[in-house]
Amino acid sequence: MNTKGDLTGLLFLITSIASFAIFLLIVGYIVPQITTPLKDQIGISAEINNSFNASTSVAENTFPTLWLIMFAGLLLSLFATSYFIPTHPIFSPIFVLLLVVAIVIAVPISNAYEALAENATLSGAAAQQGLIVFIMTNLPLLTLVIGLLSLVITFAKRGGEGSATMA
Repeated sequence: MNTKGDLTGLLFLITSIASFAIFLLIVGYIVPQITTPLKDQIGISAEINNSFNASTSVAENTFPTLWLIMFAGLLLSLFATSYFIPTHPIFSPIFVLLLVVAIVIAVPISNAYEALAENATLSGAAAQQGLIVFIMTNLPLLTLVIGLLSLVITFAKRGGEGSATMA
């Protein structure tokens, strides 16, 4: 019988958004570094130049939007999972303890991302991804807020609402 709150979803959310944010930071740096010299050497027609410009635009504008969509989807799935998992209030201290662990894990992840974003090489790409940088530098606070909301959703539902019967 699985009757615990699902805090592993919060850990999955933290690691997923951090991994994808670091990936996008690196891609945001690499694509302009590659497309500019290629456009100078290969760009013999307007069609080729337009394709290089489109690649740069996707790296600078579309990928951060995809990150936000992924973040929102993971957040909604975390809240839905919190609502539909059968729980008993006796497990709330364990959930709070695991929330503290999630916050402790979020601190070095946030610091690592902040160090990468402040790196002289990657700072230009980070400037293009303002909202991602803001969320990632405030990841421990965001983890606390999301964890508390998940805690309330998990344990504040009325009996029989959103969960199977506790046998």
